[in-house]
Amino acid sequence: EEASPYSLVNICLNVLIANLENLCSERSDGTLCLPEHWRFPQELADRFLGVMTWQGKLTDRTASIFRGNQMKLKLVNIQKAKISTATFIKAFCHNRLIELDATAVHSDLPISDIISGLCSNSWIQQNLRCLLLDSTSIPRDSRLLFFGQLTGLRILSVFNVCFHTEDLANVSQLPKLESLDISNTLVTDISALLTCKDRLKSLTMHYLKCLTMTKPQILAVIRELKCLLHLDISDHRQFRSDLAFHLLQQKDILPNVVSLDISGGICVTDGAVELFIRQRPAMQFVGLLATDAGYSDFFTTKQGLRVCSYLK
Repeated sequence: EEASPYSLVNICLNVLIANLENLCSERSDGTLCLPEHWRFPQELADRFLGVMTWQGKLTDRTASIFRGNQMKLKLVNIQKAKISTATFIKAFCHNRLIELDATAVHSDLPISDIISGLCSNSWIQQNLRCLLLDSTSIPRDSRLLFFGQLTGLRILSVFNVCFHTEDLANVSQLPKLESLDISNTLVTDISALLTCKDRLKSLTMHYLKCLTMTKPQILAVIRELKCLLHLDISDHRQFRSDLAFHLLQQKDILPNVVSLDISGGICVTDGAVELFIRQRPAMQFVGLLATDAGYSDFFTTKQGLRVCSYLK
C-alpha cells in the first residue's frame, strides 16, 4: 500500500493543508476560518481531519476550521493532537459523531474533559459507538470517569490509562457495550464485568499489574462471559503469569471463543492448546508469541486456524 500512488483526493488534501494559512481568514482570536462558501461532504471532512492529524497540523489555531456546519464530521481522529478542551468542544462536539479516536492526545485535553464535551451533545450520548482513549491523561484531582451517559457506546479502549475498578463498574453498565480494552490500567478487580456478561463480545486485559484477584476468581468471572468471541490475556515480558495455563485446563469456559491471545504465558504447551482448540472448533486465531507452544504439526494443518507464535 505504501508503494501505491497517492489518490487525487489525497493530493488535493495535502495541497489544501499545506496552504491553509493562505486560503483561510483569521478570526479576532487568532484562529483560522474557512471561506464562507466552502462545504465538505462528510466522508471528505473526516478524511481531511485525519490527514491533518497524521501530519501533526491539528492545533488550536487550525482545528477552528471545523467549527460551524461547513464540515460535517462522523469519524473523528485526533490522535496525539495538542489541542485545548475549549477547541475540542467548539470544533467537534456539535457534530453527530459515531467514532472518536483520541489516542495519546496532549495533556491539555484530559479524558474527563473529552467525556464532558461529548456528553454536551445529546445525539452523541445516544449514538457514539466507538471511543478510543489509549494513553490519554487524567487530572490528578479526577477520581471517577463518568462514561454512563454515553449509552450508545459499543467499543471502548482505555489502554494505559489511570482507569480504576470503580470506572470499570461504571463502564460495565453501558447497555450496548460489546468490546472493551482495559490493558495496563489500575483495575484491581474485574468482577464488574459480570454486569455486561450477556453482551460483551471482546475483552482485552493484558498487563493488569494491579489485579488482586486469585487465578480461580479471575477464571470464575471469565467463565460467566459466555458471549465472548475474542479474549486477549497476553502477558507483558516483565509481568508473566500462569493464568493462561489454568485457563487452558477449563472445559466449561469460553464456549464461543473465536480468537484467543495468550502470548507470553508461562507453562503453555502444545498439548494443552491443541486440546483447548479441539473442544472449540470455531476458533480462528490463537496468539502464542513468547510461549513454549505453537511448534506441533497441528497448528500448520488445522484448516481455518491462524497461529501467531515463536517470537521469544
